[in-house]
Amino acid sequence: MTPFGIRKRLKGLVGQGQAPQVTRFPVTFVLPDGTEQVVQTEARYTLAMASQFLPSPIATGCPDGQCGQCVVEVLDASGLAAPSDSERKIMDKWHKVPDPKRRLACHARVEGPGARVKVFSLFDYNSVRGTE
Repeated sequence: MTPFGIRKRLKGLVGQGQAPQVTRFPVTFVLPDGTEQVVQTEARYTLAMASQFLPSPIATGCPDGQCGQCVVEVLDASGLAAPSDSERKIMDKWHKVPDPKRRLACHARVEGPGARVKVFSLFDYNSVRGTE
């Protein structure tokens, strides 16, 4: 035992060493070649984060969600959070014709089961490696 009972306090904070429960939901991605892949992703993950479980993730053009390149078409919005004000502003800036079915994968958050999206562009590993 440590002099101040730190170990005991920490165990009390984290639930006696038990791992916290993580809520996961299925998300269906329709890939550019027409195939469908279902991934299990954590609640509050963005579609771009969830796509890391695909063979190749959704192509993004920036690190901070400002470029507007990771557009996906929402086929079933159940399970997705409503678009935020910042997502709407970026869509207005880069995509002049508003389309309610189009979302930014880096902003659209998973909140429940049933999301289904069509992906237009995946990350190309070969172009990075120079093996095109």
